[in-house]
Amino acid sequence: MLKSVNRVKPVILKSLQRLTRLAQLLLLRLFKLTWVRWYIRLGHGSKGAFYGLIGLFALNDIVHDRPIVAGSEAVLADLDSWPLGSAVLGLLAFGLLGYVVWRLIQASIGPGEENALNFRQVLQRLGYVCSGLTYLGVAQSAGKLALNLAVDFDDTIEDLAAVLFERQVGPWMLVGIGAGVVAIGCVYIYGAISGSYISDFHRDLYRPARRWVVAVGKIGITARGIGFALIGAYLIKAAYLIEDDFAGGLGNVFDKLDDELYGEYWLGAIAFGFIAYAVYMIVAACYRQFPSARPASRGKHA
Repeated sequence: MLKSVNRVKPVILKSLQRLTRLAQLLLLRLFKLTWVRWYIRLGHGSKGAFYGLIGLFALNDIVHDRPIVAGSEAVLADLDSWPLGSAVLGLLAFGLLGYVVWRLIQASIGPGEENALNFRQVLQRLGYVCSGLTYLGVAQSAGKLALNLAVDFDDTIEDLAAVLFERQVGPWMLVGIGAGVVAIGCVYIYGAISGSYISDFHRDLYRPARRWVVAVGKIGITARGIGFALIGAYLIKAAYLIEDDFAGGLGNVFDKLDDELYGEYWLGAIAFGFIAYAVYMIVAACYRQFPSARPASRGKHA
């Protein structure tokens, strides 16, 4: 019996390797298609527009002294109330799927990276998968709203914290998750400061304009990093206080930060940063120079 199992294992592994290689070859061919490149560019612009809306909604709430509800779910729900909201949501969903395709390509074939995977690249590709799944969820919610379907806007992170608190080691697990999210935020901030998270642009982009876009991009990516760090910090606070109310996504962070000392100034700075990131991503959608489809020496992350 054991001999039979041992014989079957190599066959299964070889089959999985062949299927993986076939999928990579298909994605490689897909990445070379012109219309796919344009769809990926649309995805970059859609992601930028989404962050810009989050920033604008937050600034609007600050100016009118209203409770901050400008998370991703609040933006989608507010767009649904617009006169042409369904059309806007449909376009947003379609565009964000282009960015999901880009993350899938990055995670699978790693354009611009070396053939041999190291530990850092494995973690990086796992990050691409998580990023793709996140925007896939946003696109799915936007698509459902566009089709007048019911959408559950429950905070998954808060629900996760509530489940963890039912276990003895749950708070410690939440601390670990929070520390990991803070680390991701720090990586974004470092990537912004060092410029490693700034995309390469075509020479068609005028050099002074390129410098301006790079500066704006650094501000925007730093704001994203601060957003991640705050999400992680509030997760750690939730674990310390054993209160799942402090655990949540960006909308929850905005709401809690609004109650902190000088919170509205922090919110305003982050909101402006998100708008800067929107400008950067929209310019990247037009002028980003994508890495070669063949593995090269390095790649960009944004």
